Amino acid sequence: MHYCTVTFLLMGISIIVAGLTHLGDNNEKVDALFFSSQRELAEVMYTDEELANWEAIPQAEIKQRNDQIDDILAHPTRDIQKGQVWRAVTPMFLHFGILHIIFNIMCLWDFGRVLETRFRSLRFLALVLFTAALSNTAQAFVSGSNFGGMSGVNYGLFGFLLARSKLHPDPGFIINRQTASMMLIWMVVCFTGLLGNIANTAHVVGFASGGLVGIINALQGGAWALLKRKQQFRSALRKSDHALHQCSTCHRTEHDDADLEFYVHPNDGKEYCKDHLPM
Repeated sequence: MHYCTVTFLLMGISIIVAGLTHLGDNNEKVDALFFSSQRELAEVMYTDEELANWEAIPQAEIKQRNDQIDDILAHPTRDIQKGQVWRAVTPMFLHFGILHIIFNIMCLWDFGRVLETRFRSLRFLALVLFTAALSNTAQAFVSGSNFGGMSGVNYGLFGFLLARSKLHPDPGFIINRQTASMMLIWMVVCFTGLLGNIANTAHVVGFASGGLVGIINALQGGAWALLKRKQQFRSALRKSDHALHQCSTCHRTEHDDADLEFYVHPNDGKEYCKDHLPM
C-alpha cells in the first residue's frame, strides 16, 4: 500500500463505480464520469414506444430530434469545453461486465505495481492521466462518448514498459515475452469483432502514447548513446573473423545474431546467451 498507493486507489475507485452501476446496467449515478453526459442524448433518443408508433411522430419533430442527435454525437468534447475537464480521464473507471473489470484490474495490478514502485506515485499518476486523456479522447471521436474501461491506460502502461525495457541502458525491470505476446495478440483479436464492441482506438492510442513516453524516458537515460555503441559493435563484428562470445548451450555467437546478449553464470562460470541462461 505504501509503494503502490495510486495503483490501489485506481483499483478501488473502479470497483466502487462497478458496484454503483451494477457493472454498467445503471449508469445514472455516474453520468459525470462519461466522456460527455449521456443524459442529454437519452432525452432526445427515441423510446421503444415511439419506434413502434413511428408514423404518428410529426416529420418536423423527427427532423429536429435527428439534428439534435447528430449534433450531440458530432461534438463529444462539448462538456469538456464547458470546463468539465475531468471527463477526459474518468471513463477509465467505467466497466460493463464482470470479465471486463477483472481483466482490467489484473492488468493494472501487474503493470502498476512495477511502474509505481520504480517511479513513485506522482510520476506514475502523471503517466496514467496522460495515457487516459489521449486514449479516451481518440475513442470519443471515433465511436462517441458511451464507452469506458481501464484498458486504454493498461495498454499505455504496457507500451511504456515495453519501450523502456527494450531501449533504456538500465531499465530496472523486464517484461517477459509471454506477457508481451498476450497483450499484442489480444489487441489484434479485439479488432476482429468476435468479442463484441471493444474500444480498439483507446487500446492503440494508449499503447502508442505510453510507448512514446517510454522512448523519451529511455533517450533521457542514455538510450541514444547505447544505440551508437551497438552500431559500432556491429561494425567491428563485420570486420572480425573471430567471435568474442559463444553460448555453452546452443553454441551461437554474436556472428549469428549481432543483437544477441551473453551472460556469464555465477555458478559455473560458463557463458550463455539470454535465451539459455540457467535460472
